[in-house]
Amino acid sequence: STPEKYFFLFNLKGGGGLDHRKIRRELMQQIDRKSAVEKEKVDRYISLLNAFYKLDEAIIANGVMVKIENGKQIYWKANPAVSEKNRINSALITLEKDFKPVKTTPKASKTAATSDEKGGLV
Repeated sequence: STPEKYFFLFNLKGGGGLDHRKIRRELMQQIDRKSAVEKEKVDRYISLLNAFYKLDEAIIANGVMVKIENGKQIYWKANPAVSEKNRINSALITLEKDFKPVKTTPKASKTAATSDEKGGLV
């Protein structure tokens, strides 16, 4: 129960600027709002985002390693929430690709000089 832990939890719950309503509004501006499929993608994204931050809370509460007691056997293993968080992060990134406009690459600039610019020696 350190002050840093409470500060981190404060940030996770929106006190530090994480506002799912704002994210939802931004995503809704990037889609065809008449499309049920596009709206469902936004809902799925927000649902995954909520799960992502709940997993953070579980990791904070239990640590990245969890103690397993099986009879007399005691051992430590990675908290399953860590791998689940990574899986959800991948799903979020995949969904984000659907929302962001496709970036066009700028046309290549003319790098080779013409024969006139080289001094006319051909």
